[in-house]
Amino acid sequence: MKTEENQKGFWHGALLLTAVALFMKVLSVGYRIPYQNITGDIGFYVYQQIYPFYSIAIILATYGFPVVISRLISEQLAKNNADQAKELSRYSFYILAMLGFGGFLILYVTAPLLAMLMEDHRLIGPLRTTAFSFLIMPGIASIRGYFQGQENVVPTAWSQVTEQSVRVVAILTISISLVSGGADAYAAGTGAALGSLVGGLAAFILLFVLRYRHQPLRINSLKARSFRFFGVARRILAEGTLVCVSALVMVLFQLMDAVTIVPGLMEHGLSSIGARETKGIFDRGQPLMQVGTVLATSLSLSIVPVISKASAEKQKEFIRDKAALSLKVSFVIGLAASAGLALIMKETNVMLFKDQSLSPTLSLLAFAIFFSSLAMTAAGVLQGVGLARKAARYAVIGIFVKGFLNLILIPLIGINGAAFATVIGFAVVAGLTVFAVHSKVKLIEYPFYLRRAVAAVMVMSTAVIILQFFIPSFLSRGLSSISALAGAIAGGVVFGFATLILQVFTEKELLQLPKGEKICLYQTKLKRGA
Repeated sequence: MKTEENQKGFWHGALLLTAVALFMKVLSVGYRIPYQNITGDIGFYVYQQIYPFYSIAIILATYGFPVVISRLISEQLAKNNADQAKELSRYSFYILAMLGFGGFLILYVTAPLLAMLMEDHRLIGPLRTTAFSFLIMPGIASIRGYFQGQENVVPTAWSQVTEQSVRVVAILTISISLVSGGADAYAAGTGAALGSLVGGLAAFILLFVLRYRHQPLRINSLKARSFRFFGVARRILAEGTLVCVSALVMVLFQLMDAVTIVPGLMEHGLSSIGARETKGIFDRGQPLMQVGTVLATSLSLSIVPVISKASAEKQKEFIRDKAALSLKVSFVIGLAASAGLALIMKETNVMLFKDQSLSPTLSLLAFAIFFSSLAMTAAGVLQGVGLARKAARYAVIGIFVKGFLNLILIPLIGINGAAFATVIGFAVVAGLTVFAVHSKVKLIEYPFYLRRAVAAVMVMSTAVIILQFFIPSFLSRGLSSISALAGAIAGGVVFGFATLILQVFTEKELLQLPKGEKICLYQTKLKRGA
C-alpha cells in the first residue's frame, strides 16, 4: 500500500510540474509572438543571442542544483537525519552564492569577447545586463532544493509561475515602451534582459517567504563546522556540475547556435544582415521545442529524488519499473509531439510569426523534441541511481557533436545544417543515455509496446493530414491559425483515443497515474466497443 502511495505521489508531483511547465511555456511562446512582431526578426535574433545565458542561470536554479540538493536532503531524511538535512540546506546557499557571483563576473567581463565571436559588437550591453541573473540564482536554487528534498514540489511550481508571469509582463512592458520611444532592437534586447531579472527577483522573494514560514532561517554554525561545510561544498559542486551539464543540454545547443550560425551563414554566402535575420527566423523553433519537451522536463525533475531514495533502500524492481515507465511516457509523448508539430509547422509559423519562412527547416527541427525528451528523462534516471557522471559525459558528447556538425554543415548547406545538427546531436545523447539506463536496470524486461505507440502516432498523423485538406490555410493568417489549432486539438484527441484503444499503456501503468482507475475503466469500455 505504501509503495502505491509513493507511486501516486510521484505522478502527482510530475503532473503538477508538467501543468506548471506547460503554463510557463505557453507564456513563453505567447510573449515571444508580440515581441517578434514588435521588434522584427532582428529583434528576435538579439533576444535569442542573449537568451541562452539567462537560461543557464534559470536552469541552474530549477533543474540543476536543486536536483542535487534535493537528492542530498532526501538521503538524509531517509536515514532520519533531519538536523543534517537542515544543515545541508543552509550550506547549499553559501556555496551557490559564491558560484553565482563567479558566474556574474565571468559573463560581465567576457561580454566583449562573446560579442566578437558572434560577429556583433552591439550585443555587449544586453549580455552584461543578463549577467546579473546569476546573482539571483543561488537563493532560488537552494530553497527549491530544500523543498524538493522533502518531495514537496508545490513551492517550486508556484515560484516558476511567479517568475514567468512577472517576467513576461516586465519584458513586454519595457520593450513596448522602448520601441514606441524610438529605441532600436538592441535596446529592446537589453530591456528584455532587465525584465527577466525582475521575474527572477519576484520568484526569489516568494520562495524566501515560503521558506521562512516553513521554518525560520538561521545564519549560523558556518564557522563552527567549517570542515563539514567544505565537504558539502565539494559534493554539491562535483555532483551539481554533472547534473547541470545534463540539464543544460538544450540551452547549450542554443548557445552553440548563437556562436556559430551567423558566422557560418556568412561563410555560406549570406550578408551580415541576412545572416542575422535568418538566425532570428530559425530561433522561432526554440520555444516550440521547449513546449514539446515539457513533460520530459518535469519527469526528469521529479524522478531524481524518488529513484535516489529507492536506490538507497535497494528497491531494484521499483527503480526499474519507475525508470521504464518514465522513458515509455517520454517516448510516446515525445514522438507524438514531434510528428504533430512537424505536420502543422507551416500553419503554426504563419499563425505565430506572420509568415511561413523556413517552415521545412523548422519541421525538421521538431523531431529534436522526440530525442531530447528521451535524453532528459534517461539522464534523470541515471542521476537518481548515482550515475550522474555518465549522464554528464554523454551530454558533453552530444554538445560537441552539435557544435562540430554546425561548423561543417552550415557553411555547406546553410541553415538546414543547424537543424540537422540539432536532431543528430540529441539523437546521440538519447541513444547513449537510454542504453546506460538499460545496462543498469534491464529495460528489456519491461513491456514497452513500442509498435502500438508508433501505430497510435500514425493514426494521429493521418487524422491531422486529412483535416488539413479541408482548411485552405494558405489563404490567410486567420485560416492558418484555425488550421494549426484545429490540427493540434484534433491530433491530441485522436492520439489519446488511439493510445487507449491500442492499449499502449497497461492497466498497472495507468493505475499509477492520478485518476488511473477512471482511465482504466474508460480504456476497458473502448476495448469492448471496438
